[in-house]
Amino acid sequence: MAHTLAAVFAVRDMAERARHDLITAGFPGANIRLHDAGSDEFSATENIRRDDSDSLLDNIKHFFTDLFGSHADRHIYAEAVRRGHVVLTLEGASDADIQRATDIVERYAPLDIDAHAEHWRAGGWQGAPHDDSGRRQGASMLSSAPSRQGMSASNMNEAPGSQQFASDMAPPPSSAGANARRYPSADNLPGTSYDDEQYYRSHWSATYVATGARFEDYDPAYRYGHSMANSDSYRGRPWDDVEADLRSTWEHTYPQSAWDNFKAAVRHGWERITS
Repeated sequence: MAHTLAAVFAVRDMAERARHDLITAGFPGANIRLHDAGSDEFSATENIRRDDSDSLLDNIKHFFTDLFGSHADRHIYAEAVRRGHVVLTLEGASDADIQRATDIVERYAPLDIDAHAEHWRAGGWQGAPHDDSGRRQGASMLSSAPSRQGMSASNMNEAPGSQQFASDMAPPPSSAGANARRYPSADNLPGTSYDDEQYYRSHWSATYVATGARFEDYDPAYRYGHSMANSDSYRGRPWDDVEADLRSTWEHTYPQSAWDNFKAAVRHGWERITS
């Protein structure tokens, strides 16, 4: 299974160093990209003007939606770019290499995006729209933001030029470790075929529609189970033997989406392949 790794840096220099070390370690340079407000995929597409902040933000959101699908973190990455930060992404990392890549990137102190998102919300940022598919039922933002009591200007780590978007509080400092995140690559999330989608929509309608959850809330869980059942690592093994591994990967990949809320949908996707 391939993964996409993402990490946010306050300054480009640290992101450049992380990229250099990844390439030195053997990861393809073409798979590693740095994204900021000046990146071609944001500013050049559709000839967006540099002072057109709304259009630029829409373009950033569309890009991260293509990269991460319906995962709610895409809104945080888009907001980080808008505030002057740099997002590093590594695409196509294998199961064997993703932890090695994570360890390399963590050397350069990527930002704790959950803590920063909480800080931005305190300053008025709305985050994901209330009807957005990434805001899953039962999911909540990790409460990892440190207390703002006692923070001083020395804790400031918003990138230069981003203060126009910040509140009058200092943003939280970076915490050590676990700030680079991994996501299943879109190529590994099946369910795009008409038959698969209709199958999962039927199950969602019979099982979850009464709860008020949208199909998009559960679609990643169906596709995750489907994908893992098809992977070389788990093909042919019974659910009880692999559940602990699947849960661990899910919780690391989707920390906002409680396993107990989505386990049944993951298993249904698994059984679509194994039954």
